[in-house]
Amino acid sequence: MNIPGLDLPPLPGAAALTLPLEDVTLGGYFWAQPQSAPAVLLLHGWGQDASHMAHPARLFRAAGWHALSLSQRGWRGSSGCDDYGRSGAGDVRRALAWLGQQPRVTSTLLLGFSMGGLVALLAASAPCAARGVVAVSAPTDLRRTARTTALGILRRYYDVVLTERQWVEGSPLHHAAHLGVTALIVVGTEDRFCPPEEGRSYAAATGARLLELPGMAHQPTGEEWRLIVGETLTLFGG
Repeated sequence: MNIPGLDLPPLPGAAALTLPLEDVTLGGYFWAQPQSAPAVLLLHGWGQDASHMAHPARLFRAAGWHALSLSQRGWRGSSGCDDYGRSGAGDVRRALAWLGQQPRVTSTLLLGFSMGGLVALLAASAPCAARGVVAVSAPTDLRRTARTTALGILRRYYDVVLTERQWVEGSPLHHAAHLGVTALIVVGTEDRFCPPEEGRSYAAATGARLLELPGMAHQPTGEEWRLIVGETLTLFGG
């Protein structure tokens, strides 16, 4: 049964996908290649859903990659309750394992924006199937983000949703020593929602590659996504 407002809209060129996991069902889109190729799993930001990552997905598809964009739990297209990544890392590791087992998928990469970047970094801080991770405009220290963000509603949301333990355990910087894959951290110099120090400090702590985009705010434009995907392809190849 389709429920208007809760189901993901159809997207040209993408196959709708439903991925049942142990305690949640994630919905999304798959842009498949007819030949063997690497695959990228894309994770959206807070307040978004899988459709918001269609632009970078199409850029990867045009470069010869498979692309899978999933709605995180509690967001449109997926079941469960949003908990700002508390369950997300486990969900992502299971989704990566599924993706890596699909026909013609040669390897997997993880790319997340904002909250999706936080979840991607948490997932990559324990053994997972991805060979690399890209985090765009991602918070890495939740207490610092709450202090410095210009987005008051995000601060209030944190106060309501985050558990006391999650302020620390849900911060990728806390797990920096356990990052086990190659990472690309992308920050915008004009990001006021998640200031660039979030990415800079994580890159410094892990030795990850840092890409600073002058003039970029929190949400990348189409051209900025082109630069981010291009840098990703240069770093991780095919």
